[in-house]
Amino acid sequence: MPDLLKQATDAQALTANPSPLIAAAMIYLVILLPAVRLVSWLEARSSRPH
Repeated sequence: MPDLLKQATDAQALTANPSPLIAAAMIYLVILLPAVRLVSWLEARSSRPH
């Protein structure tokens, strides 16, 4: 993931266009939001008394 941000920053610096950074941010959101929801769901499920 850090390499994605570096590549986007480098592309933005070359073109003076914010699109690569916006695309990188969208990729982060697409990957991280479902992961956060999954972890929250698993956490709630594991803390429930049986």
